[in-house]
Amino acid sequence: MKKVSIVALALTVGIAASAQMSVVKDTERAIKGSTPDYAAALKAIQPALTNPESANEALTWYVAGKAGVTAYDKNYEKSILGQDFDKKFAASALVDGMGYMLKALPLDSVADAKGKVKTKYSKDIIKQVTSHYNDLNTAGVWFWEAQDYNGAYDAWELYLNLPSDPVLGKNAPQALPDTVRCEIAYNQALAAWQADDLEKALASFERAKSMGYTKKNLYDYAISVAAQLHNNDKVFALSEEAYPLYGSEDSKYLQLMINGKIEAGKYDEALSMLKDAIAADPNNAQLYNVLGILQESQNQLDESIETYRKAVAIDADLAQAQYNLGRQICNKAYAIDDKASSLDQNEYNKVRFEEVNPLFKEASGYLERAYQLDPDNMHDALVYLRNVYYNLGDEENYQRVQNL
Repeated sequence: MKKVSIVALALTVGIAASAQMSVVKDTERAIKGSTPDYAAALKAIQPALTNPESANEALTWYVAGKAGVTAYDKNYEKSILGQDFDKKFAASALVDGMGYMLKALPLDSVADAKGKVKTKYSKDIIKQVTSHYNDLNTAGVWFWEAQDYNGAYDAWELYLNLPSDPVLGKNAPQALPDTVRCEIAYNQALAAWQADDLEKALASFERAKSMGYTKKNLYDYAISVAAQLHNNDKVFALSEEAYPLYGSEDSKYLQLMINGKIEAGKYDEALSMLKDAIAADPNNAQLYNVLGILQESQNQLDESIETYRKAVAIDADLAQAQYNLGRQICNKAYAIDDKASSLDQNEYNKVRFEEVNPLFKEASGYLERAYQLDPDNMHDALVYLRNVYYNLGDEENYQRVQNL
């Protein structure tokens, strides 16, 4: 093996480090030119950010940060003038540039001839970071509009955390008001959800809630995410929080709470909870609809039909109650028909004519009404209607529903 002297090896390392610092200097000159290409500059300096020698120099990160925030500034000017620009690049340039600046700050210390430690870039770094602080929210919006939801999440994360960044200390920007912070955390949750990062989305919804964001949509979205994660305990907990706030306008929270009780085998508690709610609000059709569902879960089928009748009597426009009533009447017709199938033909025909067909006809009215009220979410009503009209031998309505 050919021997390499220690001097030669040290020289090689020194040349490599020098080459990387040369790249940094070239990048610094390039962004000061008359027509700088910031995208090219940011790409060119990347090797220097990972080289062990150049990565320990404040100048390396300062130049990269300067290139990033200046690139953002130029694109922001275009946005003001209504000119086309690359939103994703501009947002990335700012977020990366701010990160580079924050890495440069603790490295920025030089000793003069007398050994006194001074800083060279810190004043400008702090100026750049604090003056671009609110631009981080703009970057988050631009990432969102470019459908880079992870980028949006990261931009808003930096926006929330920068005021408490220990690197900046007393020079950190003033913390956002709680009303703004909770909105940003909520937007973060939506971004994480769009990026299909459900764990992060749920954590962000919880953070927004802890900051004071308690609007109904947060609970609805957080419950949906928790359900996607099959986190039933969280679904139940969120429903318990939402119910006192929005239970009077939306019964799903109570229904989810009852589901939680049922899953835990606490049927009596579920029933008691629902009866208390009905006693407090006896004209709430949604509560009767939930009671009907609870009765179904306990195989109290006739009772559930009567309960659904109360619901539609109170509110004829409650599509879910119309559907549940029609569905349960259909199921009763099917049960009677199945039981009668062992009879002789004449007796069976009598049961069909006197009991089964009238139930199908009654059910069709409720199912048609349910679909009319909420066609986007009542596909199952069409499935029942198709079977109803088939059983009744109603070819015209069967084909109509089949076409739907």
